[in-house]
Amino acid sequence: MKKTNNYMSKKIRTTGVFHQHCFLKKVDASVRWLIIALITILSLSFTSMVNDSRADIFNPKPDKEDFILPMPGNRSMVFRPVYIGENDEPYAMRKFTVGDPSGGFKEYPTTVAIGGAFVGENNGRRDWLYYMGKYEVTEAQYAAVMGLSNDETEETLKSQYPVHDISLLDAMEFVDRYNQWLFANALDKLPKNKTTVGFIRLPSEIEWEFAARGGSVMSDDDFDRIKPYRGNLADFEWFSGPKSSHNKIKKVGKLKPNVLGIHDILANVSEMTYSLYQIEYYQGRLGGFVSRGGHYLTSEKRIRSSLRTEEPFYIGSTKKGFKPNRKPTMGFRLVLSSIIYEDRSTARQLKTDWNEYRGGKGANMPAAVSVSPTIVQTDVKNVDAFKHLDRLKVELYKMGSIPQGILQEMGFLEAAMGDIKFILKRADENSAFAWAKIAAERGFFIFRELRKLPTLKKALTIAERSERTKMAEKLKIRKSELELNIEQALTSYSDSFRQLATIVPETIEKGFKKYINFLVEHNAPDQLRVLKTVQEHFDTYNNGKRADKDTWKQDFINIGK
Repeated sequence: MKKTNNYMSKKIRTTGVFHQHCFLKKVDASVRWLIIALITILSLSFTSMVNDSRADIFNPKPDKEDFILPMPGNRSMVFRPVYIGENDEPYAMRKFTVGDPSGGFKEYPTTVAIGGAFVGENNGRRDWLYYMGKYEVTEAQYAAVMGLSNDETEETLKSQYPVHDISLLDAMEFVDRYNQWLFANALDKLPKNKTTVGFIRLPSEIEWEFAARGGSVMSDDDFDRIKPYRGNLADFEWFSGPKSSHNKIKKVGKLKPNVLGIHDILANVSEMTYSLYQIEYYQGRLGGFVSRGGHYLTSEKRIRSSLRTEEPFYIGSTKKGFKPNRKPTMGFRLVLSSIIYEDRSTARQLKTDWNEYRGGKGANMPAAVSVSPTIVQTDVKNVDAFKHLDRLKVELYKMGSIPQGILQEMGFLEAAMGDIKFILKRADENSAFAWAKIAAERGFFIFRELRKLPTLKKALTIAERSERTKMAEKLKIRKSELELNIEQALTSYSDSFRQLATIVPETIEKGFKKYINFLVEHNAPDQLRVLKTVQEHFDTYNNGKRADKDTWKQDFINIGK
């Protein structure tokens, strides 16, 4: 029997076909096929376990939307698509606000716009996107591209810890070497922008924050949140302290990802970007490079989507000398991008569409306007227009006498430009009253609905305790409807604030005063009481340009307590 078993094992190893062994000929056919099936399943399971073990090193939490690129040494780098949520037009961009009041003047809320690098299918429609690294680049991935140094071992080639203690210059060298390897060995694996292949680079801080906040997947209100997660932060990020990192660096991908499937983006290690630091993001003096997010030594209360730090390229002193800035708490992740002018046809299309874009949607983009109210923006444009008109007059006078007809037309033009400002002011006053009224009515509705909840919850508890099943089911439905009404009203409430914020403060104040007079005339003391809270909410929103629905809800609950 021992000899037979040895032979069987040898036959399995050499041929992989178990049913060819003579032993099976003596076994009942049904049993024989059962044994074959079991051996096949075990073999496949073993192969799967080996493959999964290998995949886990580079993609601990695989997902069907992962975009995976090969690396030297049979390693891989995983990316996630970040759609901008607009369309596939050449100038399609997503306008959003970076920064947060909690970060002080260094993170003052600023309107920016973001575009994509490639076009893909997003919920059934074509949309621009870029690819963000799913995980921070690990020591294993870094070593695969850069090679092992003298103080490293083969264990480094298996390390799932994010690479750290490297400089921006080191990271840029990694990017260059990896790109060169991809172009030589995996050109067909890179995504394409029409005919041009993409490339690896560090993210800009605008790309980083858009992805960190959840991108176009998030609602406007959730996008505004300081942290992009609901629930326990320790489930998503490694920060300082015993309930999270224990002040030690952690392996990538061990915690839950954000809504885009991106892991550890707000902490574990801070992440280098290729953006140069400017206090107002895209204006002012240029400084060091920008590092985004916190790390495993950052306190929980400081973790936020807007956290940004200026990092010097070199550190040291004139006495001890300078060296590249390397920190144990700083690493990086990658993005996949592409060039814009990939061919002549694209360049022609961009040129053709420019005027329509600039006069249409582009007129509302940060490059064309600031976050100032509409009438302020108009004043700026009017000042520029009058300067051009004055220069035209000077040039005409230089040419000699100006015909009376031209002088008259220029006078009409100046008067019309003055009228525009007056008309816009009146339109702003009407809009301020209308949006103040909408905000106040939404606020009063939320206040009333919230007052119904405690009574409804109490009735539901009584029905459940008394085992009145049908009544309990009806009350549960009513409770769900009530909570949905409140949530929808809060969204409308914040939308009205966004509209009010486009108007100058003085005009907004007049709009609220006009509505107060309206309520007094109609004898509405309860609405007047709630209106005070509404005005406080708007003032807070207008200062920070961020919605805070949780606080608003609690404030309405506290009215009258």
